[in-house]
Amino acid sequence: MAQMPTGLMDEEIRNIMKAIAVANGRPLSDERIEADLPAYKNYLAAIGRLNSYSFKQEDEPAFHFSLTPQPSGAKEGSR
Repeated sequence: MAQMPTGLMDEEIRNIMKAIAVANGRPLSDERIEADLPAYKNYLAAIGRLNSYSFKQEDEPAFHFSLTPQPSGAKEGSR
C-alpha cells in the first residue's frame, strides 16, 4: 500500500471516504471509492501543501466573504 504525505495509507483513506459518504447520506460503492481515490489523494496532498505554508500574522486575505441581508421586498436571487 502506498504511503501518503499525510501519513495515511490507501486503506485508511478509503475508510475515511466511505465514512464521509455515509455521514452525508450518500454511501458509495467500492468501485466508486476506487475510481475517486486518486482525486481524493490529490486533494489531501493539496491541503497538506496549503497547511505547510507559514502565513505571517500581518498577511491579509486576498478576499473575504460577508453576508449582506437583502432589503425587504427584494426579488429572490437578485443582487
